[in-house]
Amino acid sequence: MQVRWIEDFLTLADAKGFARAAERRNVSQPTFSRHMQSLEEWLGVELIDRRGSRIQLTPSGRIFREFATDMMRRTYDMRALLRGQTAIAESLIRFSVAHTLSVSFFPQWLNELRAALGNVLAHVNAVNVADGALALTEGATDLLLGYHHPQLPVLLDSKRFPHLTLSTERMAPFSAPLPSGAPRFKVPGRAGDVVPFLSYSSGAYLGQVVEMILLNAGEPFHLTRRFDTHMAEALKAMVLAGHGLGWLPQSSTTREVKEGRLVTAGSLKWHCELEVRLYRAADRSNDMVERIWEQLATKKGSSRR
Repeated sequence: MQVRWIEDFLTLADAKGFARAAERRNVSQPTFSRHMQSLEEWLGVELIDRRGSRIQLTPSGRIFREFATDMMRRTYDMRALLRGQTAIAESLIRFSVAHTLSVSFFPQWLNELRAALGNVLAHVNAVNVADGALALTEGATDLLLGYHHPQLPVLLDSKRFPHLTLSTERMAPFSAPLPSGAPRFKVPGRAGDVVPFLSYSSGAYLGQVVEMILLNAGEPFHLTRRFDTHMAEALKAMVLAGHGLGWLPQSSTTREVKEGRLVTAGSLKWHCELEVRLYRAADRSNDMVERIWEQLATKKGSSRR
């Protein structure tokens, strides 16, 4: 994915027309359209409803617009930092954060850190958990925030890469509701009524969690895959639109459940508890990493008393 694709997308969302957006970006309309197609192919979802005279964003597009706006703000901040336009590079902390946690957990958690420690300059890279673990071992990141389950451990030496458990998360199946409030789709489905299954892309940690849930349930299930993506927010948009059933972290569904737009779609045997863990390298650090670790360890100790 290229930064200019995201800049093009945000311009299109504002201009609401390919010709106007291409003019603002100073490229030809065919080139602009190719950029949008490339972005959609990379994400694995349609972002733009092209059927009307004025383009509209799809549900996935509206979700991605919020994510893209934050991503570009962080990108521009980082470019300014690297160009020497700020003098606080020594306080920069490089975070590798699991895709879903970068949206659902990290923003509020960072607010709490800043309330306790003052300014924490964060460079955030949204990653798959395995990629984040590799970045930590190679010294490309300072702190890794990701999920953990005993059956799907992050492959890091606990002596070299200690961790703190910050929270717990429940994965559960969700569906859009029927007018009655019951789920439109429900796991395990029936042999004569196969449930459309919205899944995570191969290699995604949450996809591995879902496969583990299905294998551990001890009951036959009747699901047919209709969609896959590595982004939980994109999957949620498809569930909200009624395309099928999908597993989502409950923290990412709080508002939609409260509004009655999502309902759980299976008993507890189809649920799973995950830990939210923060990892660091024991042999690499800086003053801010030490302050963060001490603050979190102290807070965790106090909560146990």
